[in-house]
Amino acid sequence: MSRRLAIDEAFVAVPLLSRLDSVQRARLAKLATVRTYKPGSVIVRQGDTSMSFYVVLSGSVTIQQELAEGRLPLRDMGAGGFFGEMGLVDDAPRSATVIALETTECALLTKWDFRNELCEDPDIALALLPILCERIRQLEAQRAIDRPLMPAGLSPAAPRGSAA
Repeated sequence: MSRRLAIDEAFVAVPLLSRLDSVQRARLAKLATVRTYKPGSVIVRQGDTSMSFYVVLSGSVTIQQELAEGRLPLRDMGAGGFFGEMGLVDDAPRSATVIALETTECALLTKWDFRNELCEDPDIALALLPILCERIRQLEAQRAIDRPLMPAGLSPAAPRGSAA
């Protein structure tokens, strides 16, 4: 199996890219660069500018959030895992640090290559909209569970029946 085919197949499993057709995914796979990271290598660092989206082709990584008290492990992922996808569409800094746990090979798609493809084929953007909307819905649902909305005029500190 060629490396490009492996990247294309890995892209199929990425929710953000799942609605693209095979031609669109193949073009993005052709633009991807493959990099190998040694165990313990920092692949991306929290706070850095997002420049690329990564798909783990082999090996494994750990994703950690850096806090004042130290590092908080968020999750580990192996082949088929991905991170940095939101960096393709916004300019927010990285929200976590990603470290290779073992020798790890990743396919990288740069923000500028992705944006150039959006200009060439605007249907890519249309294919992404339902995925991004679903992500927003999921986050809103999770937020409602974590912190229910208060009725108008009430604050969490105000007892029921009193004006805020």
